[in-house]
Amino acid sequence: METAFFVNQNTKKKTIYDADLNFDRTKRIYKTLNNLSNDSVQFLKSGELKEFSFSADRMRPLMAYINDNNVLISKHLDDSDEENNFEGSEIKSFASNLTQNLKTITRVQETMNQVEFSPVFFLSEQLLNAHLDNQIPLSWEFHHDLVVVINLDNRAMIDSLVERGQKRIFILNGSLDLEEISANNNYPGDVLVHKLDDYSTLKDLLLRFNGQPPRRFLALDCGNEASSEETMEDIKNYLERGREAAWIRFNTLNRGDAVKILDNLHNIVKTQQTSDFHNKFQGHSAIIVCPGPSLSKNIEMLKKAKGKILIICVLHAFRVLKKAGIVPDMIIHTDPFSLKDLHFERDGKEVSQWDEWIEASDFSDVSYFITSSMGAPYMFNIPVNKVLWMSPGQKVGKHLPIDVFDYDRVGGSVSHSAFDLMIEFGFKSIALVGQDLAFAPDGDMYTEGAHLDMSEKRLKAMGERFSVKSFDGKEVETNNSFYYFGQSYERFADELKDSGIGLYNCTEGGMYLDGFKHCKLIDFINSETKEIKENSIQSILDGNYMSKESKAAGSKNMRQYVIKNLSLSNEISSFIKGAMEIVLRKDFSDHKIAKFDKLQNKVIKKMKKNYFFELGLQRELYMLQSGLSADRSLEGQVAFHMDFLSAVKKFNNIFRNALRQQFKLLNSN
Repeated sequence: METAFFVNQNTKKKTIYDADLNFDRTKRIYKTLNNLSNDSVQFLKSGELKEFSFSADRMRPLMAYINDNNVLISKHLDDSDEENNFEGSEIKSFASNLTQNLKTITRVQETMNQVEFSPVFFLSEQLLNAHLDNQIPLSWEFHHDLVVVINLDNRAMIDSLVERGQKRIFILNGSLDLEEISANNNYPGDVLVHKLDDYSTLKDLLLRFNGQPPRRFLALDCGNEASSEETMEDIKNYLERGREAAWIRFNTLNRGDAVKILDNLHNIVKTQQTSDFHNKFQGHSAIIVCPGPSLSKNIEMLKKAKGKILIICVLHAFRVLKKAGIVPDMIIHTDPFSLKDLHFERDGKEVSQWDEWIEASDFSDVSYFITSSMGAPYMFNIPVNKVLWMSPGQKVGKHLPIDVFDYDRVGGSVSHSAFDLMIEFGFKSIALVGQDLAFAPDGDMYTEGAHLDMSEKRLKAMGERFSVKSFDGKEVETNNSFYYFGQSYERFADELKDSGIGLYNCTEGGMYLDGFKHCKLIDFINSETKEIKENSIQSILDGNYMSKESKAAGSKNMRQYVIKNLSLSNEISSFIKGAMEIVLRKDFSDHKIAKFDKLQNKVIKKMKKNYFFELGLQRELYMLQSGLSADRSLEGQVAFHMDFLSAVKKFNNIFRNALRQQFKLLNSN
């Protein structure tokens, strides 16, 4: 019976944490890991298991960094680069030796893993830690990765995990009382221990993590009898689905890096916020149009809704509607990536998304274009009647000197942002059209004319295909990404089940969505337009505006905010300079080390005063802590400190340049 399993996220997937990797950092990490792996192998050979535990735990976060960021030696080596020739040879040697040591350690782990868990392990701290040595993978982030302990009756397992630095622990079933753990522990304040009795809730719980979701999870069965293979497989599947959904959500919130909103400060004070429309559409209905393959079945029917039901479409569906003679009331595009930098393949050629969706489109008769506070700045200048902006799930409201409404229902796609928008606007009924979240019988993911990426690379990135219940109760083929988007809709529906809002899936194809009424679009339109006067939607749209006084007040507050944070950035720069000078002079007297620590702590404290600065700090601070723990030599400590300060200096320069640009733009308005 399988009593434990470990799953690692596909490291080939690009995440927001892809580093601006440099040769020096890579060399330093490989060197440190090389030395630690040598020590670990020696401790194994001599039977010094406690020392092995310490050594292996120091390796794990750095191994995770290498795997998570695809740190490949080839990325840093160029045979034609004479300057790096010697260092290149050295790092290859580190990597080669590390590889051999990892094989040795892995063989021992695999051998020991043949021994099934026994409650006897709880009687010996040494046995329990030896068990964890073999179960916890060598690539592991104690701060972020998740351990699920199953059928636990003894708190010794939790104590051992926390002692090793584990921060996220779920307990599934077992007699162990969580209140007892909470009442009698000295765990650090950042340790999360949560008990659940139903593993089907794992998926939703993973969505509630603050900060970075886990890349890896480890399930440990500690019961007197091993759980069935079927149960363990179910737990694994729920964890995988939850992790994928959590990463989709996290990337949606954070992939527009911290600077993006700083680039838009001048735009968000001169442009109207979508929150001005909140509850303005009570008693009315809305249709969200997406570019799924079934849109072609419904597109002509949308003409019957014009003027009576608000039509909002995602940007990717606009040209399809326009070609059919339908002008939506609103277009929404909240992706923080620049359309000018994104391309897709068509007829063997790369086509710019900006050229395809913006330059080739006529927006002159569109009432509103909705973008994100983290959108590309030029999206605020789309030639429509008015541009609005929203803050979808970014939680920036309390960090800016103006009132900002943060939309909470984040599901990974722009259609989810549109859905949340319609809820807040007060619509009594909301219908989805073209939201297939599945493949058409001919294999298409999108309707003809949407011009979206269907390359093999794109399809692979969206995950494996599998069958789910379809709109008509049969089966339809979907993939991981679409499935998690559908799960988000179902989660929203559950949250809104007592709200009185009617949720309709009128896609007439694709995935079945629990919590939604499934009906034909024409039936939805007929039922929702019986008592609606012509052009009532347009009158609401036309009656909303932003006053000159509001613009002026917002601009004034934002200028003060920029000035304040420019001063903060300059202070940070000064502290960084002072700290780095101490290291460069190589004066490591007690007095100088104390002064260095003081200056570096000031850098960290100052950066935490600004939310957007802090976002850039978090990852590097984690790397610093991991590096200092891994390499205790003076040389290693100095190197990791300098690496940290160099990275922070780079962030700070980016922030300062962004703020300076905003100061100019705010003063020119």
